[in-house]
Amino acid sequence: MRAGASHMERFDGWFVKPIEKLKEVSEGDGVFIALSAALFLCERYYRALTDTLYGKKDDEAFKIEAAKDFGLSLDDFKCFWMVYRNGVQHQGTPRRYFDKNRVKYISQISDDFNAFPEIHKINAYKREIRLDVWKFADFIIDKFKNNPDVFQKAIARTFPEVKE
Repeated sequence: MRAGASHMERFDGWFVKPIEKLKEVSEGDGVFIALSAALFLCERYYRALTDTLYGKKDDEAFKIEAAKDFGLSLDDFKCFWMVYRNGVQHQGTPRRYFDKNRVKYISQISDDFNAFPEIHKINAYKREIRLDVWKFADFIIDKFKNNPDVFQKAIARTFPEVKE
């Protein structure tokens, strides 16, 4: 990154361009790295939006706002977050998750799906959380680019200048 780059140029260079490059990896093999980046950007965006970035342990406010934006119930969003975010960020791949009623939630990734997670009922005890990772990543990136006030909150105290 060139010296003196703006925060938006850094965002573009550190996140947008790498995610675009990952789309070029054959057979969709760049999807999990792109998903990881999109998930931490998602959390950062909604935490900035709800003023829960620093010094607060409020885990509900950003989830409520994201669920609303995604058209999900809070419980469905929490299942998505457990399967995708916690799985990818802690183990490198989505995980299987059992809710309090012993319903198993699993991931299903395809470019046939939407940018928002969709809960698809397989049977009484199994649900797929369907997602198009590329559309999801593009959606989250657009949230940052189209909301300058939230962008500024999200990058406050971050996006340092990197010196060679």
